[in-house]
Amino acid sequence: MSYEKIVSLEEAPAEGTGKKIVFKHSYTEFIYELALFQIDGKYHALTNQCKLCEGSLGDGIILGKYVACNKENCQWSIKKGICKFNHSNVTPSYKVTVEEDGLYAQL
Repeated sequence: MSYEKIVSLEEAPAEGTGKKIVFKHSYTEFIYELALFQIDGKYHALTNQCKLCEGSLGDGIILGKYVACNKENCQWSIKKGICKFNHSNVTPSYKVTVEEDGLYAQL
């Protein structure tokens, strides 16, 4: 695993919001599409694509500790990536740390 810068602090989502981010890993050159959220002063990242309907979580609606995708309102835990209505469905989540020059995700 590695820590990869995903956004600058200026580009980070405001409290209670989320956004879709796309970046290329500096070593593997793999393209990542993540949903980044700031909830209760902490940042959380999930894979952006909803595993149930392929909607966007970063463009979805935040409902407390869950995000509803923008296509069929499937709800996912922002912290753990677990589907609210079917706990056997899990989307990858990534640890996010704040550094002086931006936000980094453990990939």
